[in-house]
Amino acid sequence: MARAALAAEELGVDLVELRLDSLEGLDREKVRAVFKMTAGLSVPRIATVMSSSIFGRFGGSPKERAELLFEAASHADYVDVGVEILGEIDWLLERVSRRSKVILSWHADRMLSVEEMKEFARSRQGCSVYKIVMPARGMADNLIALEGCLALEGVKRVVFCYGSEGVLSRVLSPFFGAEWAYAALRKGEETAPGQVDVETLKRIREAFA
Repeated sequence: MARAALAAEELGVDLVELRLDSLEGLDREKVRAVFKMTAGLSVPRIATVMSSSIFGRFGGSPKERAELLFEAASHADYVDVGVEILGEIDWLLERVSRRSKVILSWHADRMLSVEEMKEFARSRQGCSVYKIVMPARGMADNLIALEGCLALEGVKRVVFCYGSEGVLSRVLSPFFGAEWAYAALRKGEETAPGQVDVETLKRIREAFA
């Protein structure tokens, strides 16, 4: 993971997401080790522990996941906190925000309306970035995601669709106000459906710039 992070920096990325859930036997010691080994990075680091229910590999309890995220908050520039965990671990958001910037993420299982996206950002004020990810069932859903991203003007956000039909919103969302776009380090190393690799994303972005 540390080698991949360094390789990503060499490709010119703006920040690196460390998918801690991809580590076998993940515990707090391994979290500390990852951040120690990536301490030399000059770009911000995002800590993520994604549950197996939302494209991740972590199969532990919400309490175990919360403890890992809390540990990561002592080292990361950003910590991705899934909104789904807050109903069970009510202390997490406040405690993480004392140590790190919070990305409050919602991996929805359906397309949301623009008003629902706006309400999400309003409902949990004080987070550094609001991330909304939705499944695209057709090309038109990309337009809804991009419209929602534009409508969240005034807050830092990342909004896009996932799946093979959602590539358009993934790569174009920064043109509509998103803070960044997610990409895999290389082809074949995607962590979510519809994700493109760094070099492909750069070429697409350059074509639209």
